[in-house]
Amino acid sequence: MLTHHDEHLDLDVEYNRTLEIVLLIILGLLLAAHVAVLGYRLTVHQLPFRLMTYTFTTLILFHAGTMLGWRRALAFFGLTFVISLAFEHVGVKTGLVFGHYHYTEVLDPKLFGTVPLVIPLAYFMVIYPSTMMANLIARSRPTANPVGISGLLLAALLTALIMTAWDLVMDPVMVYSVKAWVWEEGGAYFGIPFRNFIGWVVTTLTVSVAYRFVARLDKLPIRPFVRTSKTFLLLPLVGYTILCIGTLWVGTPAETRVIAPFAMGIPLLGALMRLYQPRWVRHGQD
Repeated sequence: MLTHHDEHLDLDVEYNRTLEIVLLIILGLLLAAHVAVLGYRLTVHQLPFRLMTYTFTTLILFHAGTMLGWRRALAFFGLTFVISLAFEHVGVKTGLVFGHYHYTEVLDPKLFGTVPLVIPLAYFMVIYPSTMMANLIARSRPTANPVGISGLLLAALLTALIMTAWDLVMDPVMVYSVKAWVWEEGGAYFGIPFRNFIGWVVTTLTVSVAYRFVARLDKLPIRPFVRTSKTFLLLPLVGYTILCIGTLWVGTPAETRVIAPFAMGIPLLGALMRLYQPRWVRHGQD
């Protein structure tokens, strides 16, 4: 039996076609801006990572507010921002989380003199679609919180792995092409230490667990603005797809370009299959 926390948005909100069209136009423009920034990178061989992150994060936050209600969306954003900033700050200062590294001036301004502002924003822009994908794979609904502590922890781990798949191709680009940060002791993965990816899993797992526990609170129910269509639900996944496909052109070193279609593509395909499967299949009917 579904709990209060697993309510399906399509059943709880009155359908408002006009409002949904307006929201889709706004979100579509933001997504187009995100694509344009990526196209700019392909044209002039510079990666305006900050501009891409600002546009995509705006899209994601607007989508979350529309779909979850602003109280829950802001709680998700706040938890992601604070936790990722804390892990990154400790990581830069001590090397304990990700390995020994430091940020250059490319992504300035920095918070506390250590972590660029754009970094915790980037965490949110990817962890939100990663959460949707994990929920779709686990429960067939993008906002469904798994039942039980074990289910919650497994879904949080799946979210962390989906997001870390992006870092497998993003980190080398940012080091060699953008020169946004420097690994001081190198590592086995294109000069990046294996500990970095463990740190990413730990950081994003912490964020996901924290949000999922908060989402279970009765004080933060889902309060969407409109009954959502599949087109609306698809937008963050389209953004994740663009990040995946973009690496086929911008991946540095070139050997990393083969990674994204598999590391990012498999969970994306699984989520899309769950989103578009017939309703009677989702409910386990014969």
